[in-house]
This record gives sequence, C-alpha cells and structure tokens, in this order.
Amino acid sequence: MHRLIPATLVPVIWGLFMLSGCAHRLDYNRLYAQLQNGECQAASLHIEKNRDNYGSNAQLLYLLDAAMVHLQCRDFEAAQQKFQAAERLAEALWTESLSRQAASLVTNEYLLKYPGEDYERALINMMSALGYLQSGAFDDALVEIRRIDSLLSLYNNKYEQKNVYKEDAFGRYLSGILHEADNALDDAFIDYRKAVIAYRDYEKYYGVPAPAALIEDLYRVGAAVDRMEDVERLLPRDNPQRRPVPPPNRHMGKLVFLQLSGHAPAKTQGQVVVPTGGGPVTVAYPRLLLLPPTCMEHRLTLASPDVVIVANLDLVQDIGRIALKNLEDKKGRIMAKTLARAVAKQVIIEGLANSNNENTAMAVRTALNIANLFLEQADTRSWRTLPGQIYMDRLFIPPGEYTVQSAACGGRPHKLQNILVKAGKTHYIVHDDRFIVAAAIE
Repeated sequence: MHRLIPATLVPVIWGLFMLSGCAHRLDYNRLYAQLQNGECQAASLHIEKNRDNYGSNAQLLYLLDAAMVHLQCRDFEAAQQKFQAAERLAEALWTESLSRQAASLVTNEYLLKYPGEDYERALINMMSALGYLQSGAFDDALVEIRRIDSLLSLYNNKYEQKNVYKEDAFGRYLSGILHEADNALDDAFIDYRKAVIAYRDYEKYYGVPAPAALIEDLYRVGAAVDRMEDVERLLPRDNPQRRPVPPPNRHMGKLVFLQLSGHAPAKTQGQVVVPTGGGPVTVAYPRLLLLPPTCMEHRLTLASPDVVIVANLDLVQDIGRIALKNLEDKKGRIMAKTLARAVAKQVIIEGLANSNNENTAMAVRTALNIANLFLEQADTRSWRTLPGQIYMDRLFIPPGEYTVQSAACGGRPHKLQNILVKAGKTHYIVHDDRFIVAAAIE
C-alpha cells in the first residue's frame, strides 16, 4: 500500500529543503586567477556581481572578501570602508539576542546570519592594520591592532572553557614595532615582553616560536628603558633564546617586511546518522580542510651598489592552525547545540506525525525524517580570502636605495620593488605572494 503525504505537509517539507540550501557560493578559483593576473577591476566586479550569491545571511563574508580584493589591488580607501562596515556588522551580529539563535535549533545554522568565527573577527582588525601600514597611516594601524586584544578578551570572557587564541602574539609584536617607531619605548617594551610570553602559547599549540628579531628587540629596548631585570626574569641566562644586547642603531634604517602566503583553510562537513526509536537522527558538524603550506622557506634579498643583505623570513602567524585550534576549542559547544537541535527536530516530527491513522502517521514520519537527513547541515561558511600564514623579518640596514627581491624554497628570486631606506626611520613592506606584488610605504 502506498502511504501518501498529506497535502498540508508538502509546503512544510519543501520549506525545509529550501532552508537547507542557504550556503553562500562564490567561484574562488576564478577570483584567485583574476588577482594572480592583476585583473583588479574584474576581481572587484566578480565580487559585486555575485553579492546575492552569498545569501542574506552571509553578507559579512561579502564585505570581507570585497575588502581583501580592494586591499590586494591597493585601493586602500575602499578596503577600509569595507573593513569598517564588516567590523560594525560582526559586532552587531555577535551581540544579537539569543532569540534568533533559537531558530537554528529547528533547521540549521544557515538560518542565522554568519557573525564570523572569533579569530576571523579579530583578523578584521589585523588585515585593516596591514592596509593602514601600506597607506602610511601608522597611527590608524596601531589603533586597529589594539582592538584585537580587547576583542579577544571580550570573546574569551563569555566561555566557560576558554579558547587557546586569547592573545595575538604577532599583533603584540607589531604593536611594539609601531610604538618604538613613534619613540614610545616604554610602551614598546611592554608589547615586546607580552609578545614573547604569547609566543610560548603559539609554539605550544601552533608550532610557531618567537621570531629571533623579537627576542633581539626585547633585549635592545629593555636595555634602553632600564628594564633588563624584567628581561632576565623572562629569559634566564640558560634560556636558549637569549641574545646579546645589540648596540643602538640610530644611524641605520629599519625595514619591517611582512609576507602573506597560502590560503586559509576551508570548512567542510562531517556527518553521522544515529538510529533512534523515532527514526534516524542526522548529526552534522564542521571540519577544516587544512592544506599544509607548499613552502615554508622564504628568503628576502636587499641589494644596493654597496651592499647585499640576505635574510630568511620567520613564520609569525599561522592562521590555518589558529583556525583549526579555534574549531577544536568550540567543538563541545557545537556538538551540544547540534544534539539539542536533533532532539528538537524529533519532537517536532513526532508532533507533525501524530495521527489516528497509523498509515498516515508512518508516512508523515518517514517523509519528515528523510527531509531531515538532507536538511541537517553543518555551518561551513568561512572567510576564504584570508591568507594561511604570515611571515616577517625586521632588519636594520644602512641608508640607501635597495632593490627588494624575494624567493621561496630555493626558487629564483623575483623583484618586488625599489625602496629608499632612510636613517632612523622605519619602513614597511607588505607583500602578498599569492597574487600581485604590493609596494612599500616610505
């Protein structure tokens, strides 16, 4: 005997299927190809023409992708406008009342507006800061970096089980560099000291130790502000990271070279089906597709008529591993919510299937359970245009004009630009080796 679904339930089931397909879609391969070819206008147009494809619940990702495209194409004003709009939206979504969260207990996370992961919201300020560095707005860059610490403290205070990503070591280091460039040495020392401490967690959880330049900066500025006792307590004499205190470099110029590499990991879905007395229950959860970097050996060469300087870059921020640990930290919260949603759905299904006619009840229950198998989806939305890693070095070099070249894993060096280094001045280069070349700000 065929068991027919009552006509009144057809719109319900169809609505469930429609809600299950709200994930945003963008052709990232096409976007990356356009950026690699330097087709900035086409890349920006690609984002704008596909804005609706993000869906009304993923407009934060549209803003972030658009900001990164403008940043890559050196349209700094447009990039900062998008970053600021993204920051406002992310804050509003994060503070949204729990009444909206209840909706996802019936369908899936895609019914909610995507507020960004904690680390993604912090990296809005980081990427904005890098944009300000490139445009020469150093005070604005420092403001953005300072916001990262406040955000991470706010986010971690809301969780009973704290996240590992509670301090951004790279942000602290960059803050110290900016303070030192502004001759605020006491503030610089505080940031360098906190950065060294934060990198201990980075090394433990992400395999990223404190860069050698940071240790040197801590010693150098510690000596300048008469805080060597604090340095000795942090790095005792038997610590392998100890460095001799370098002499002052008043007659040298300083170059801070920052390189963005690789791509942030994409989220995928894991799914298990659990049989129960009321029918199968689907439990879906997000997973990260973490692709290892194709190269972790990056070399910087500075050449002038008088001198050639070669330096190896240090990995200072592994965004991929931060994302992975962030997901591990919240796994318990995700599973608790997923299981609660599964229970709520079973209650709804049983309520809709309640009928005096056994055949009708069975048909309805079967149809709704099948619909639920397709409906249950993990939230796989993420900020795909983020880099996977950030490398850097801080160099003191004689004044003069230099040709800047970079090379990866023994490959041929390629020219990035020329830069005029001035004594007593800090210069910044932000280079994204995924796409087109960024230029220096003198």
